[in-house]
Amino acid sequence: MVIPISEGMLDVGEGHQMYFAQYGRPDAPAAVVLHGGPGSSSRISMLDWFDLTQHRVVLFDQRGTGKSKPSGELRFNTTQNLIADIERLRAFLGISKWVVVGGSWGAMLGVLYAGRHTTSISGLVLRGVFLPGGAQLDWFFRDLQALVPFAWSELTAGMTTEEAISVLATLTHRLHFGTESEGIESANRWSRYENAVMDAMAGKVDSVSANIEAGVLHKYRIQSHYLSQSCFTTESAVFDAARHISAPVILVHGTHDWICPPANLVRLIDYIPDAEVRWVSRGTHTASDPSIFRALRSAVHDIFARHLNATRNAVDSSQH
Repeated sequence: MVIPISEGMLDVGEGHQMYFAQYGRPDAPAAVVLHGGPGSSSRISMLDWFDLTQHRVVLFDQRGTGKSKPSGELRFNTTQNLIADIERLRAFLGISKWVVVGGSWGAMLGVLYAGRHTTSISGLVLRGVFLPGGAQLDWFFRDLQALVPFAWSELTAGMTTEEAISVLATLTHRLHFGTESEGIESANRWSRYENAVMDAMAGKVDSVSANIEAGVLHKYRIQSHYLSQSCFTTESAVFDAARHISAPVILVHGTHDWICPPANLVRLIDYIPDAEVRWVSRGTHTASDPSIFRALRSAVHDIFARHLNATRNAVDSSQH
């Protein structure tokens, strides 16, 4: 078991306490990992992307998630709050610049954060980029039914035609305004649907899993809170932030990603022309996919190497 070199709770205001932990070598170049979701949390397995003898790695749980408190809290929980929290954490830990590593929802947060806090970034590694807006949500909650028909039928079972067409709005209403049992049942539906999509991407037969993870209600209440509000941002804001990124960027994306389709990356790279794009042939969405894991680990090590070379060149230039 990996033991953190430090961990704690950072008061980020508005009643929120954010859990964080640091791993690796304290005097090494630093990285922060932005977990997916929204509504998920950091995982120890994220450390496998790094060399803890050469890197300092910061994990944290976004507002309302994981070990952060209050659990499931929605008040003062927006994308803008999360971006401010990342910068607060960097300043609190005394890190001048860090590498930002983010996947899916965390990749979008990474773009927005890097665009706003350009001087805090030494590099970015972004995997399976999520984009806000109707196109992404229509794909996941409507168009994807063509690939996972049984899972989508289970997701919408018992709904009227109108409720099924607007399945995100239906689930959101039940999660936030229904009884506790209705909320749990809706969270379980959503969780099973996501798991079925993940299984189908991995080549398993479209089916519905009965295995439900703990804490599912808070996770999907937060996720619906964000998705139903277009993630409190716009695609235009994401693309504008991307234009302002000045640090090296490596983008990793699976060609068979059904959660955040490759079209997301194709659209984003127009705004980061200097980014290095690494397509993973037949790669899916999750970092647990072996091909995605290898590509992600390689990208992380390469971005640190570039940071080290840039630092050495800067030192050499100052001495001449």
